[in-house]
Amino acid sequence: MLIAGQTFSTDFTCDFNLPRHGQPAITFKLAPLPLGFHQKLKRRGITPPQPPAKVARDSTGKAVRDANGQVVTIPDVNQSDYLNASELYHQRVAILSLFESLRNDNNVSFEAKSPTTESAADWEKFADTLFDELQQAGLSCGDLLKLCAEICRISNLLDDHIQEARANFSSPLVADFP
Repeated sequence: MLIAGQTFSTDFTCDFNLPRHGQPAITFKLAPLPLGFHQKLKRRGITPPQPPAKVARDSTGKAVRDANGQVVTIPDVNQSDYLNASELYHQRVAILSLFESLRNDNNVSFEAKSPTTESAADWEKFADTLFDELQQAGLSCGDLLKLCAEICRISNLLDDHIQEARANFSSPLVADFP
């Protein structure tokens, strides 16, 4: 692809300093995620879990039925197995995003080797092994969040105004508002 006669390239990296309390920061060379990253995850079987269905009930506890008399079901997004599977899915996406983003950082190597197949079980195991490896290296949940936020920023997945708005979500509410 040419833009103004120039080749468009996303082969760039961004140095990111991960702060370490009481120690020097760790510098990572992060690359943006490629355009087809999410399709690659789907091809490898890394997909979000579907919530189980439950019967919709009215205020008296009776099952709700549609115009044909069929019981109406709704997703049960509070079911514990679904919540656990959803959390694990997001963890795997974060870990695989970090792995992909670090592809050009010659200072980082992992003991786990990426699978040579498109098997979901192999890729899930790989993501879980990477997670264990990062945990053993001393990375915290906050470290992973900071790294993922930077990967999203350099991949243009988050605009600055979204990040600013996100910061306001955790702000305390003002007591006297009109």
